[in-house]
Formats: sequence, C-alpha cells, structure tokens
Amino acid sequence: MRRAILGGVLVVAAVAACSRGGTDTGKAAADLAVLHALDTKLAKLEADVASMATYQAIWDNELNYTRGLDRHDVELMPKSFWPEASISYSTQVKVADISSYANNGHSNAAAHQHHVTGLTLDVDGNTAHEEGYILYSSDMPRNKALDTPGAPTPGRALVGGKLTSLGTGRYENRYERRDGQWRMIVHEYTHDITMLLQPVDLCATACLGRWDRSDISYLRPLNPLSAEDWAARAEQSRSPHAAPAVAAR
Repeated sequence: MRRAILGGVLVVAAVAACSRGGTDTGKAAADLAVLHALDTKLAKLEADVASMATYQAIWDNELNYTRGLDRHDVELMPKSFWPEASISYSTQVKVADISSYANNGHSNAAAHQHHVTGLTLDVDGNTAHEEGYILYSSDMPRNKALDTPGAPTPGRALVGGKLTSLGTGRYENRYERRDGQWRMIVHEYTHDITMLLQPVDLCATACLGRWDRSDISYLRPLNPLSAEDWAARAEQSRSPHAAPAVAAR
C-alpha cells in the first residue's frame, strides 16, 4: 500500500513537471530525488517495524509458555505451539499432552519457576529460528508428609535433605507464522549448567502463589490484598494439596 501510494505521487510529480515545460525541469528533478529518498527511508522504517513486531510476538509467545508452565495453565501452554509441533525434553511430547506432562512432573516439586532471559532470532519470511536462554528451578524437594487431598498446589519444601537444583539452558525453537500469528513448530531444550542449593521452606510462612487461576496474577481487576486475604492465602500454603504420584521431570 505504501509503495503504491508513493509510486502514484512520483508519477503525478513527473507529469506535472512535463506540463510546466523545461524551465521547471531542474526543480522537478530535485523534487523527485527527495521523494525517492523518502521512499527509501519509509522502506527501511517498514522493515524495522516488521522486525520489531516479529521479535515482540515471539517474545510474548515464549513468556506465555513459561507462564503456563509455572501456573499449571492447561489452556495457555498448548497455545504456544502449532498442533503438529514437535516438543522434546529428551523425550518426545505431543502438543495435546504438554500440559499433563509438565503439570504431573512439576507437581512433585515444592515449587518451580522458569525465566526466559533473552532471545536471538534468525527470521526468513514466515519462518524464524530462535534461541532463548532459560533459568529455572523445578525439582525443589517436597515434604509430602504435609500434603492434604486436593488439586496440586505449591508445597512445603523438605529442608535439610536433598538439595535443589538451579539450572540454566536454552530453548532452541523453530517458529512458523500462519495467518499473522507466530507459534512454535519445533521445540528443543539444551541443558548447560546445574547448581545445587539448600532449599528454604517459604510456604511455612508466606507462600501466596497458586497453580491455577486463583493465583493473584489472574485477578481482574487487581486490587490491593486485604490483610485477611493475605493471611488466608498464607495459611492455605501451610497445608498444601497433594501432588500426584508420578515421576518428576
């Protein structure tokens, strides 16, 4: 659209110059040069905006995926992938199974978080290759003796025994854009570093997070928590709900 409009302007300018005769030829040439320079600048601006929009769309998709992991959001996680996507965490996982696979594994931990810290992109039309650095902890030992029946929630850490790992690695993804939307078609994880740390039982006093849509981040509108609400959330965390008996990921 931009090129069509500017092309029309150039044609009109050229016709107008010819109709004025030779005396205005020099000025018309200068005007055409200015318009050509403007066309070049607009083309670069258009390309820059498209590049920024692509980066932002893929960044948003990556953040939505990790948020889905940490909130156990069964609707959010699969939205980051096209239906036929390949997902690999040393084992192949179908898109339809990613929510149950991740939630079952993570529910055995007392807590977990995933942080995407930076992206690099190689974009070619409707295909983009992306590398995202990831910092995560997903195996904090859980004191299952304190669990109560119910849907899994963050749990009480088992202090003084097994150490928890803080890991870093990279998501290696291939994205495809379809109907203007970027989603993953290949998702691979490469592990790089593991650090062992002593866990702290945060949920003994002030663990407010939840693994469902009762989490504070879903509240709309978000209003300041009352002292009663804060205390009720903290109290609930002292008696977390049971995790399913499956192998941790």
